[in-house]
Amino acid sequence: MEQVSAEILGSPIRYEALGPDDDLLTGGLGLEGIRGPAPAPANPERPTARELRRRAIHAAYRGLLDTTEAGGFGRLYGPVGDGRVTGIEYLLAVRTPDGRGTTTVLLQLPRDFDVREPRLLAVASPGSRGVYGGLPTAGEWGLRRGFAVVYTDKGTGVGVWDVDRGRGYRIDGMLTADAADPLLSFAPPLTPELAEFGRQESDSLLFKHANSGLNPEADWGSYLLQAIKLAFLLLNRELAGARAVPLTPDNTIVLAAGSSNGGAAVLRALERDRAGWINGAVAVEPNAVVSGRATGIAIDSGDRRLTAEAIGLYDYTSLHFLYQPCAVLAEADPGAPFFGETLAKRATLEQWCADLQAAGVLPEGPVDAAARAARAALLAGGMLPEALRLGHFNVATHLWSAITLVYAAAYARLAPWQMPGGISFAATDASGGVRRLSETEAASLWAEGNGIPPTAGIGIVARGADGERRLANDSSAATALAFAPERILAHAPRALAGRPAAVAALLASVRRGQEEVVMTARLGNRPVVIVHGRADSLIPVNQSSRPYYAINQRDRGERDELRYYELEHGNHFDAVLALPGFADGYVPMQVWTVRALDALYDRLTKGTSLPPSQVIRSRPRGIEHGEIPPLDAGHIGALSADPGADAILYRNGVLTVPR
Repeated sequence: MEQVSAEILGSPIRYEALGPDDDLLTGGLGLEGIRGPAPAPANPERPTARELRRRAIHAAYRGLLDTTEAGGFGRLYGPVGDGRVTGIEYLLAVRTPDGRGTTTVLLQLPRDFDVREPRLLAVASPGSRGVYGGLPTAGEWGLRRGFAVVYTDKGTGVGVWDVDRGRGYRIDGMLTADAADPLLSFAPPLTPELAEFGRQESDSLLFKHANSGLNPEADWGSYLLQAIKLAFLLLNRELAGARAVPLTPDNTIVLAAGSSNGGAAVLRALERDRAGWINGAVAVEPNAVVSGRATGIAIDSGDRRLTAEAIGLYDYTSLHFLYQPCAVLAEADPGAPFFGETLAKRATLEQWCADLQAAGVLPEGPVDAAARAARAALLAGGMLPEALRLGHFNVATHLWSAITLVYAAAYARLAPWQMPGGISFAATDASGGVRRLSETEAASLWAEGNGIPPTAGIGIVARGADGERRLANDSSAATALAFAPERILAHAPRALAGRPAAVAALLASVRRGQEEVVMTARLGNRPVVIVHGRADSLIPVNQSSRPYYAINQRDRGERDELRYYELEHGNHFDAVLALPGFADGYVPMQVWTVRALDALYDRLTKGTSLPPSQVIRSRPRGIEHGEIPPLDAGHIGALSADPGADAILYRNGVLTVPR
């Protein structure tokens, strides 16, 4: 197993989670505890590592899934019955293969692990979340079936550094001011430049994904392979004497799974897995980046053919950041989620439209016409109407500013003081002013944060015209214009004419970082399932899973056993499905994480064929007699061995996806 280096830093932390007050799957909370309020530590300013772990598990469930009984939690997915799974847990810090950073790896060994039929599931955390982020999704499936489960945080996670206080978080969530602690998740180089930044931008917080000076996405696949290698090392240490021969990938079923960025990490690991450690994988709503590789491929869906080149995450997030605050004014469905929020801030959004008109990005004229032009620009960029319907939610939650700025910093490997416009990250008060995190907030941030701002009271801040640092969400189009790539503004020379040289240099660095993360879609002749929601408003299907599948079919054909399933009423965020406007109109992706893993496992152990690529016809719950009925199996659809008119087909350069 020499495919990738994997050096453990410091000493692994070993937990025994043997119940009844602790377990691997729920942190001792059980099904009802996950549904309840966040567990409070005995001393909120000085929580123990065990208390932080339990709170992190609770936060992961609540941040990723609809945990209501009506939504299917505890019936169709999630912990069943008592929900507890007891066993042993290892937490360890790992040096990245290039030696420049660290990742966190978590191994969970359930008590009912069968050494005679060993099985390992490797999971990458979604988004920028910490290592427990993969537990509620793929990890839950593996633990309940007796798999050992190993997780990686992909070099992201809640590695936050408080510049003023000079402290950060160990991999177990404990605060430390010891920059030499081998278990410290992230600490920036303590240079004079950082000290000056701290003086100028007091109370600033650095985030590992944005501020590490690395481009972690380029190595997500290697980090998952590292986790697999270390899992076998620790399993053989823990199970010494239980087997005549050590566990290896040759005598163990190894699956990989992840969602969102975790799904992308799984695909990247498969592309790099030359030794064939992974037997099969499931990637759910993956951030699959194939920009530059989809030349000559068209996507047909109903009466619409998309021939535009697939673009990467930074390009389509900056496209949304630029246009969607104006485009939502043309989304007139009053039943769309967060429609009321758009009405409440209409004046601010109209000003956004006017700013784009003044810059020559949108045509002059009435604001309604500008909004329609903004929406048309998003459609021309490959976005689906189903996804644009969720634009009210995306704008209200400041989704695009957060992702655009964090990924710009990561791709360009920016130091904190190099962010344009004086942008930084800090806690804010009710009026949007910068403040210091309280000790209670700081103590719980590792458990509650999602890895990028806005999170846990921390936002994106910038200096205003008065010189004061304030919350810089989506009040002005100026930041969106500054971060928009030239290709997006090619039709608006006036917007580019006054662009400072520093911004142009930044975007050139972003482009170079983007080139490092382009994927090949070569998966190594093993069964792989991709599942994506058609209404995904964060990772659009036309820019990710659809072209990834088409490129695989074009270049590999039947040599790769890849299946693509598109869930008709799936969106990206299951956690919002209990909210009005979501519960009645969408179905959970998590059910299909479970079902895809079931199908994959049957394929590997029973020889059962994976159903052909197809659209999964779902049926939202709707409203009956003034109420939303409970979710049942009839709402979420089913795979068919003979999908007929619902088959997704690739032929002669055209991917056909039925409407």
